[in-house]
Amino acid sequence: MGILDLFNRTPSPAKFARIVMQAARERGFDGPMEFDASNFRIVMGKNDVVNLHNFYHDYCQAPRAKRDEVVARYSHLFVRSDIPDSFEAARGNLLPVLRTRAFLQAARFAPLLDAGVKETEFAMADFSADTALLLAYDTEHLTRVLGMEQLAAWGVSLEEASAIAIDNLRDLAAEKFVQLSPTQFASDWNDAYDSSRLLLADLVHRVAGPQPVAMIPTRGRMLLSATRGKADLLALLQNAKAAIDQEGRRVSMLMYEFVDGRALPYRPEDEEAASLLADLQRIALQEDYAEQKQLLEQVHEKQGVDLFVATYMLYKGEDERLFSVATWTEGVDALLPRTDKLAFVGMNDAGETRSAGVLDWERVEAAAGHLMQLDPDSYPPRYRVKRFPDLASLGLQ
Repeated sequence: MGILDLFNRTPSPAKFARIVMQAARERGFDGPMEFDASNFRIVMGKNDVVNLHNFYHDYCQAPRAKRDEVVARYSHLFVRSDIPDSFEAARGNLLPVLRTRAFLQAARFAPLLDAGVKETEFAMADFSADTALLLAYDTEHLTRVLGMEQLAAWGVSLEEASAIAIDNLRDLAAEKFVQLSPTQFASDWNDAYDSSRLLLADLVHRVAGPQPVAMIPTRGRMLLSATRGKADLLALLQNAKAAIDQEGRRVSMLMYEFVDGRALPYRPEDEEAASLLADLQRIALQEDYAEQKQLLEQVHEKQGVDLFVATYMLYKGEDERLFSVATWTEGVDALLPRTDKLAFVGMNDAGETRSAGVLDWERVEAAAGHLMQLDPDSYPPRYRVKRFPDLASLGLQ
């Protein structure tokens, strides 16, 4: 250990992994453990992994005197107790979890990166454009997201299990909200299921009245606005951004309203609020695309595939609003992210690259959509482009 390590409040990812593995040993875990630095996780045998991103975030955010408590809170990740064979024995521990759809992509790529990892078909349903509804088996020492294989073994349908899980969530604890202002409320269960309570419309209405707007920016926070006025929606967005900055574990960057007892996406009528909401969504997409790019490049390297994964880039316009851009380069087989604009890079007669202009995505799609093949399995979406469009057809030279 160098002298600087003694004064460094934030351990490096590798040092943090060593801290975690030592703590696991001290708590009695005697199985294999290996630090996978490229994916920032600890691999335990063939199919068990502990992802360290959220653990590391909470550890670094905590005061030094509280870091042992963070380690203790996460120690259940290394307890490999079995899920009951009987559904009757398990049903009381089922709970619903809402997760960003990007959460699923790491699981999809895992078997491609490690032949020893079995592909998992999660017990899940689409919830919104950026969020999926999954099921978890939850005890004091174990929280495991379930697959369809487990439901099949129990002989229960996804719909039946989901209904039971939501009833269990309703029975967990009494209402716990902090009133931030006369019209703003923040959940305060802090039990990792705050965001899941978006599924409980009756609870939301009791707290925030007949026309609430909700956000679930993180796993540990549901935010409510009792009205839809401009000032209140801007306050809701500010609170959502603060929750993400402080807590991590992003879930959804949508606003929700409640129709016939269901949470549905809501777009603010006020254009300033709508623009700020769209900016938060672009920032979230930039993070998701960056993670996806890293995973795709690892898979391509392993498979020997020469396929460029384009970057999702954000810029500010003259109006200070964000817009996204990706580059489509002549002669390059690529996967493009869905962006607001596409920048074209052509080749001159000498074989040198040159900027050919920037166009809105919709205009490009209308003229050259036949060259853009959507990958049906990708989230966020990507488009395979093998051929370069005729620039003249796009009004470019």
